[in-house]
Amino acid sequence: MSSNKDEVKIYNENHMENCNVFQGDIYGATFPLPGANVTINQYYGKGQKPKTEVEEGNVEPAEARERRKLEATREITRRFDFNDEMLGYDNRGRRITSDRVAVLFSKCLGIGSYPSRPYRLMIEQVWVLLIDTRKQCTKRPGEDYFRQTVLNIVGYFVSEGIICGAKLDIAQCIFADADANLARNIERNIESAVFPEGLAEMLDLYIEKLRNGEF
Repeated sequence: MSSNKDEVKIYNENHMENCNVFQGDIYGATFPLPGANVTINQYYGKGQKPKTEVEEGNVEPAEARERRKLEATREITRRFDFNDEMLGYDNRGRRITSDRVAVLFSKCLGIGSYPSRPYRLMIEQVWVLLIDTRKQCTKRPGEDYFRQTVLNIVGYFVSEGIICGAKLDIAQCIFADADANLARNIERNIESAVFPEGLAEMLDLYIEKLRNGEF
């Protein structure tokens, strides 16, 4: 802006030279640059602000993470094999099938859907619980996801009447070797404090689309 009181000029030029400009994602106040050794663990509880901890580790490039999300989604949903009597009909009278539940599951994770920014942030929190880290849970060999989180989400579908049946039977329609202890995660659904507040509202959005026959 000019110092001349009779003349005001605004300059929209960028005079930054020899400056480091970060163009990637930021997490909290952490900027993971190529080759940096950091891991970002974010913890979200209902009614709580995000808590970020920084630990040594490897940065996962965005493209690699997206590939891992797609692969995990395919590996999970290909297991969906619900019995016909477990599934009902949508509002148009069309039967809800395992394939349609698989599409529902995928859309709830941002695969094949276009959620708003607040929902995108929420979905990323769910991905952390699904493929990154979850206390007191371990991944099965060869599986890059936590079965408990899968069944928590499916459990919410059960609570909304999309899937019906005994919890163990439902769990075994996804994981054939599931036992009663693992099946309890269906009953727990997304009520645990580890899930972000407002998640039910987002899941309801896609459940309603399924009920209306949109997919």
